[in-house]
Amino acid sequence: MYRKVITAGALAVAAMVTGTAAQAQGWGVWMGSQPQYGYRGGYGGGDWAMRAVCSGERARGLESRLRHEERDGDIDPRTADRIHDAIDRLEDRSRNECAEGDRGSIWNIAQRFDRIQGWIENEAHGDRYRRW
Repeated sequence: MYRKVITAGALAVAAMVTGTAAQAQGWGVWMGSQPQYGYRGGYGGGDWAMRAVCSGERARGLESRLRHEERDGDIDPRTADRIHDAIDRLEDRSRNECAEGDRGSIWNIAQRFDRIQGWIENEAHGDRYRRW
């Protein structure tokens, strides 16, 4: 009986620890082996957001996606130009913030890149979902 109580208690503690760890995970979009946006995650163990913004990887990925959607005819050229300008402005700002090492500002830039990604998605595929 004593073993059953200890085993049940150990299982309950393990379930709580596992549940807490699962809640702390990021839920961003994954491309390849790196998350592209989402959970802040603290820069100690998850400074992928800072690397993606400061390396220019995030802006290049959005530019590539934008070119693809424009080439497929899903985004009209004028809208694509406006989105491209927004990416360029944010990329310029990211160079300054990355040079200063301001993690909070870099995180804000990452979130703005997320919104631009949503803008691209909405322009390219928004009508499909509106029909429903």
